[in-house]
Amino acid sequence: MKRHVFDPHLELANVWLKELMENLDLKPTEVPRALHALRAGLHAIRDRLPTSEVVDLGAQLPTLIRGFYYEGFTMRRELKQMRTRADMVARVKKELAPDLHLDPVDVLRAVIHLLVEHVSEGEIRDVIATLPKPIAGLWHDLTGHALA
Repeated sequence: MKRHVFDPHLELANVWLKELMENLDLKPTEVPRALHALRAGLHAIRDRLPTSEVVDLGAQLPTLIRGFYYEGFTMRRELKQMRTRADMVARVKKELAPDLHLDPVDVLRAVIHLLVEHVSEGEIRDVIATLPKPIAGLWHDLTGHALA
């Protein structure tokens, strides 16, 4: 069987999605919920980063997941004023609506875990370094990943 040019991109996106679903204890039939959770977590993280770091992190995401990450992004945005853990969790919760069965803390944990597992250590250090201390501490608390 001949492979399509997009097959490797689909396979890699599916690896990420499968890991996320396992971390969120979602069933194989709940792929739309997993995609929704992935988008919510990625957007909350993205919207707290300076533009240069948004681009650097985006460059390390799988091609198909990068589309979710950049969805709605504009260079003319104001940096969202998420300064606390509660702000970050509230941002995820807002984007998760109307799915009230996904816990925003669990979603953040799962998305951060994906990033820590699949993005270079140097990029993770750069991302954490740009975050306010309470949000950077959230990365450590949710995943055990050491702060920069």
